[in-house]
Amino acid sequence: MRIAIVDDEVHCIEILVIHLQANFPDANIVYKTNKVEEALETLPNLDIDLLFLDIEMPGMSGFHLLEQLPDYKFDVIFTTAYSQYALQAFKIRAINYLMKPVDESELLDAICIYRENKGDHDFPTADKMEALLSELKKDGFIKSKISVPVSDGYEFIEVNDIMYCKSQSNYTTLYLADESEILVCKTLKEVAATLEQYFFVRVHHSYLINPNYMKNFSRNDGGYLVMEDKKQIPVSKANKNLVIGLFDTVRKTPGE
Repeated sequence: MRIAIVDDEVHCIEILVIHLQANFPDANIVYKTNKVEEALETLPNLDIDLLFLDIEMPGMSGFHLLEQLPDYKFDVIFTTAYSQYALQAFKIRAINYLMKPVDESELLDAICIYRENKGDHDFPTADKMEALLSELKKDGFIKSKISVPVSDGYEFIEVNDIMYCKSQSNYTTLYLADESEILVCKTLKEVAATLEQYFFVRVHHSYLINPNYMKNFSRNDGGYLVMEDKKQIPVSKANKNLVIGLFDTVRKTPGE
């Protein structure tokens, strides 16, 4: 049983290792880290059977980590300090979990369930993960952060801080609300695939925008958007009606 552990709290990792080694002679801890960025780079290259994964970690949640590993073949047991309400969501979707601090008897039960279902990747499926992620975001359990590849590693960004994105050939520049910029090692098409679930819209072949930062729309010069930072963004002819509709949608959003 080849095991990896990702948890931002070192003492939680060590307690889990002690319990595993004391109760499961075949437990081989091949990898453990309290650095989620390192885990994102390392996990795809590991041959493991089971991952113990913390949920709430600085920079990126355990759910978001798995979102970056769409082809993972190992089973997952979450470790969490979440409330009973969140845990109920886990149960409904048949995702294994352990409450912190990890109880030895609960660990034994979790491993038994894992062994009974080993190789059955009906849990957690990508659909279940997406549904759970949406539910927890809705109720404020986790924030909407994404990781983006940059020249020297990964950067973690609040989605709501992104105003718009501009294509730069095989790269994309993200323009943030604080007026900073981040060059991402992905095409705009790839960035759009990640951000469309957060209601970002491709208004032009070179631009993806966050409707929350639209200021006004001008029909002059073929049509363009003015964003909160006064940037003028061209709108393709095919997307003019969509953009006009976006203003109505944003205006009618409850609480706005």
